[in-house]
Amino acid sequence: MKIRQGILRGLLGIVLLLITSNLRAQRDLDRVGMTPRQEAGKLLDKGYCDDSYAIYARLFGKDSLMMDFMGMALSETCRRRYEEADRLLRWAINRDSMYVPAYYAMGKNYISQANEDSALHYFRTYNKVTERKIRQTGSAESEDPRAWLYIGNIYRVRMHKKGITDKEWIEMMSAYERYLEVKPNDPAQYQLRIFLEKATERRPDPEGVLIWDERH
Repeated sequence: MKIRQGILRGLLGIVLLLITSNLRAQRDLDRVGMTPRQEAGKLLDKGYCDDSYAIYARLFGKDSLMMDFMGMALSETCRRRYEEADRLLRWAINRDSMYVPAYYAMGKNYISQANEDSALHYFRTYNKVTERKIRQTGSAESEDPRAWLYIGNIYRVRMHKKGITDKEWIEMMSAYERYLEVKPNDPAQYQLRIFLEKATERRPDPEGVLIWDERH
């Protein structure tokens, strides 16, 4: 019996080793031809948080570029080191209150912690600061419309679970409409427009709450 268990453990170890080797090989293959910064971004997208942090930290230590600093912060969120990500992002905001990527990353950091109210605050702030920057520079290059999508989605999920007030319904609808205005070619635009049409008929009373799971 012990021998059989030993054999099974040995086979399991070999299988795990093969899986790990295949994953590493795939990761190495994905890195071919990339710059270190592109490599770090790819690793972060795939959830290899420690690897992406190591590369961004090395790049920031060499050139002190804010894009690499932000990569470190995003990697910390990916690593679930939320307080450390918060510390880095607050430093960036205190350094430059118009540095819009930090507000967006802060929103994502709170989304990862399921802290809806704080996430909403930072996505709203991101949109306000971005619009202010656009007025000053005349360029929308830095705008990421997904902040509007996040706001709409937060209220939409809240609507399913515990309901939203009329004020929250207005903000949800406005956020989705703004997102579609900035990103009219989103592949999900048709489903989103259908939702907006149906949700228009379900606006809650000024003192009421809308709880709707979208099934009926």
